[in-house]
Amino acid sequence: MAGAYAAVVSLRHVLENILHPTRHWILLDRQQIQSLLEKVISFQHFLEDYDALPVTSKPESDDGLDGQMAKACYAAEDVIESFVLDQILTRSQAKMKKSLKYFSQGFEKVIEHMDSVEKKVMKIKGNIRVVKDQQPVSSLPVAGLSRLPAPSGKETVVGFDSHLIQVMERLTGQEPNLRMISIVGMGGIGKTTLARHVYDNPLIMEYFDIRTWVTISQEYSVREVLVVLLHDMEILYDKSKQEDTSDEELGEQLYRSLFGRRYLIVLDDMWSIDVWDKVRRFFPNTFNGSRIMITTRIYDVAVGFGSDAPHEMDFLDEEKSWNLFCETVFPRVAFPIELEEIGKKIARSCGGLPLALAVIGGLLAKSKKTIEEWEYVAENLNSIINLENDEQYYGIRVSKLMKLWIAEGFLKPVEAKSLEDVAMEYLEDLIDRNLIIVYKRGKLGKIKTCTIHDLLRDLCLKEAQKENFLCITRADHIDTFPPNIENKRRLCIRTSGTKGHSSQSFNAPRSASFARSLVCNDFGWGSWGLARHLKLLRVLDVRDGYSPKEILQLVNSRYLNFYGGSNLNLRLSSSVSLLWNLQILIARGSCRITLPSEIWKMVQLRHLEYGQILLSDPLISPTILLHKILAFWKTYKHSLR
Repeated sequence: MAGAYAAVVSLRHVLENILHPTRHWILLDRQQIQSLLEKVISFQHFLEDYDALPVTSKPESDDGLDGQMAKACYAAEDVIESFVLDQILTRSQAKMKKSLKYFSQGFEKVIEHMDSVEKKVMKIKGNIRVVKDQQPVSSLPVAGLSRLPAPSGKETVVGFDSHLIQVMERLTGQEPNLRMISIVGMGGIGKTTLARHVYDNPLIMEYFDIRTWVTISQEYSVREVLVVLLHDMEILYDKSKQEDTSDEELGEQLYRSLFGRRYLIVLDDMWSIDVWDKVRRFFPNTFNGSRIMITTRIYDVAVGFGSDAPHEMDFLDEEKSWNLFCETVFPRVAFPIELEEIGKKIARSCGGLPLALAVIGGLLAKSKKTIEEWEYVAENLNSIINLENDEQYYGIRVSKLMKLWIAEGFLKPVEAKSLEDVAMEYLEDLIDRNLIIVYKRGKLGKIKTCTIHDLLRDLCLKEAQKENFLCITRADHIDTFPPNIENKRRLCIRTSGTKGHSSQSFNAPRSASFARSLVCNDFGWGSWGLARHLKLLRVLDVRDGYSPKEILQLVNSRYLNFYGGSNLNLRLSSSVSLLWNLQILIARGSCRITLPSEIWKMVQLRHLEYGQILLSDPLISPTILLHKILAFWKTYKHSLR
C-alpha cells in the first residue's frame, strides 16, 4: 500500500500547513479541516500497523482499498489547493463566490469518499489489533526507521576476488601504450560492481594520476559524456556555463587536461561502439600506461572496443551464491540452522545472479527471521528476478534528492530531527537494503551521489505507473502523452539526446491539470507552455528560463529549480510572498536576483540558490531573523562545496 501511504502523508502535510497559525488568511472552515486531518491521521496509523504485520499474518483487505484511499486523498488535495489558488490569484469577488461554491460541492464529495474508505478500514482494524497483541511489531515499520550499522562491504565482492585481481593486473601492466579493457556480461551479473571496486581500490587510486567515471547507457549524448568527464575531473565546475561551448571545444579541453598524465577512464554501460568512435580522439596516448575500461552486456561491443580480449563475467556457482547470500543477510553472525533449508532454496532461485542475491538478501536482512516470512519471499521471487536484464545506472545528487523528498511531502516528521536528517536515514536504510547504490562519496566519506540499478528501476516504474504515481515521456515525443495522463501526479520529460533542436512550446493536455510535479531535463523546450496549465504544481525542475511574472503564477509551488540565465538582473516583487508553500528556490546560472523584504517572512523557505543575491533589510523579529540567517548561511556554505 505504498501509493496509499504516500497520498495520506502528502495530504496530512497540506492540512497541517493550512492549520498553522500563520495561515489564518485562508478562508476555510478550520473545524472542517481539523476533522479531515484526524481522519487522515487515523488512515496513516492504519497503514503503518498493517505494514508492520508479518506477511503471513496480514488480514485480507478489501480489493482496491489502497487505490481508493489514495484517490480520496488526492481528490481532497485537489479541492483544497485549487480553492487556495483561486483565493490568492482571483481579484473578482464574483469569481471568488463561484470558486467557494465549487469548493463546497467538491469538499462534500470528498467527505463522502473518505467516509466510504473509513468504513472499509474499520472492518479490518479490529483484526489488526488482535494480531498485534499476539506478535511483536516488525523491526522496521514505516512509522520510523531504525538502522543497523552498515555492513563492512566485504559481501559485495564475494565471488569476485579472482576477477578483481585479473582486471587490476591488466590495468597496471607494464605496457606503456594506451590500452582498452572491456568487461562483458549480462545485466545484473556484476560488471559495474566489479569495475567500481577496481576503480576505488587504493592501489589503483595511487597508480593513476587521474580517475574519472561516466555512465553511457542506451540514450547517450556525446556532449553530455564530455561534460560529465570534465565536471568529474573538477575542470568544468558549472555545467550551465558550457551551453555556448561546442562539442569540439569541450573535447579539446578534455584532451589538454589528460595529456601527459596517467589516467583511468571508465565508460560504464556501453550499448554501442558508436559513442567510442566519436570520443576516442579526445583521449591522448602519451605512452605512460593510461587505460580506458568499459562495461557492456553486448559481446560485439566488447570485442570492437580494443585489441585485448574481453574480460567475461560468469554466473556464481552454488557455493559462491550461498556465501554471498549469507554475507548479505547475516554479515556478522552465523546463519540460523532453522532457516538454512529455505535460505538455500532462495539462493538457488537467484540463478547465480549477484544483483538478485544482493537485493533479496538485503530485503531479508531487514525482515522478520521466520520460516513463514522467507517462504513468502521464495514464492514471490519471480516478480523481481524475471525482469528484463539490463544494466543502466541513473545518478542523482543526494542533496537534490533529499530536497525533492521534502518538497513532495514524502517524509514523516520525527521529533527533535530535521527533515534533512530524516531523509538521510531513509536513504541510508535503502542503501543498507541494497536497493540504492552509493555512486560517489566526498573527501570526508559523505554520500554525494547515488544510483539505482535498472532492474530495480524497471520494477519501480511498473509499480509507479500502476498506481498513477508517475508518467515519463521523451522530449521529442511530447505530443504523445498516454491517454490516462489525467490520473498521473508527476510528469517527467527526459532529454531527446540531441542538441540544437528548435525550441518549441508544448501545451499540456487539460486532463493533466492536477499534476503536482514537472521534471524536464531537456534545454530549450519552452516548458512554460506546459507549466502554465499545471497551476497546482509543487515541484518544477527544468532547464528553461522563467520570468518573475511566470514564477509568481505557481503559488502552490514548494520547489522551484530553473535556469536563471547569465548577466540578468531579476527582481522579485513583494508578491513573492504569495508563494505561501515555497521551500526551495534555485536559479542556475550567473544571474543576479533582488529579493524584497517579504522574503524574510516566508516561514517555509529553507533554501535559496542564485548566482548573486541581493536581500532587502529584514522587517521581522530578531528570533525569526536568526533562524533565517542560519538557514541562508547553510545554503551559502553548500554553494562553496
